[in-house]
Amino acid sequence: MPGSLKKSGPPILDVRGLCMGIWSGKTELVAVADVSFRAYSGQVVALVGESGAGKSITAMSLTHLLPMPPIKITAGERRLSGRDMQTQSPKQIRDIRGNEVGIVFQEPMTALNPSLRIWRQIAEPLVRHRRMSWSAAKAQAIYLLKKVRIPDAETKAEAYPHQLSGGMRQRVMVAIAISCEPRLIIADEPTTALDVTVQAQILTLLTDLTRGLGGALLLITHDLGVVARYADWVNVMYAGRIVETAAADDLYRDGRHPYTHALLASVPKIVGPIAHRLESIAGQPPAPSDGTWGCAFAPRCSRRTERCDERPPHGGDDRTRNGHLFACWNPL
Repeated sequence: MPGSLKKSGPPILDVRGLCMGIWSGKTELVAVADVSFRAYSGQVVALVGESGAGKSITAMSLTHLLPMPPIKITAGERRLSGRDMQTQSPKQIRDIRGNEVGIVFQEPMTALNPSLRIWRQIAEPLVRHRRMSWSAAKAQAIYLLKKVRIPDAETKAEAYPHQLSGGMRQRVMVAIAISCEPRLIIADEPTTALDVTVQAQILTLLTDLTRGLGGALLLITHDLGVVARYADWVNVMYAGRIVETAAADDLYRDGRHPYTHALLASVPKIVGPIAHRLESIAGQPPAPSDGTWGCAFAPRCSRRTERCDERPPHGGDDRTRNGHLFACWNPL
């Protein structure tokens, strides 16, 4: 279940007006435009949207895990515990990555080194950032395997990634991410290839461990069912922009943007009439090369008017509460 909406102290993560472009020859394509959000201690903050919405590129920009060039950050601020990430040197970024920011990638089989034993991969950030000896780091790695609820941790520590199940490999990724007790954990579609039961176990583990560390979890997902169960705050992204921001409960009860409604309508329901028809969203998201000036969702929106050819403001109306914002001329 979601944790707290309280904003305890300054934000751990503060993103303001982030803009990114992708250079194709001499042409700059807009990938992310004017993205702003915050994450506070104890919170799970979600970036949600279809594939290509800009979720992962936004998250990976926080620790410079992007090829630059062709990708370039063109404007905005990214602050981690008050520090401007744009002004950090490559060495400072490396020191932050894995130490103050832990990352759980979508596919552990490609993220883990196939030629190294499991304990060694968990121990590496401890040796690098905490200056532990390899023997002490191995003992800590086994402790962390137990903490992420891997049975027979001593034996599994000696295994190679291909010898573990998908769920266990993802638990190993969680162990690596929390090894240095980071302030921020970024989880990029962490349960995509897992069955429903294992998904719930991994996400519960991630949220419990993050809150236990007093940190924040940035959850990247397209799964609104996951968002409903685990997120405190939700940022709905479409075509590189945040189109709606709200507390999770508010979003599900009173979502205002047509795209948010379309996403919610496309989620299978396990209650209500058996004949409930699963909705789909007509059309395709625009490519960065399309260069949309107005509302990017307008070509797929049933509420489109001529005004939608203008860029909508990111604000609210007389129903707005608790920081609920949306970018739409014709909200529901």
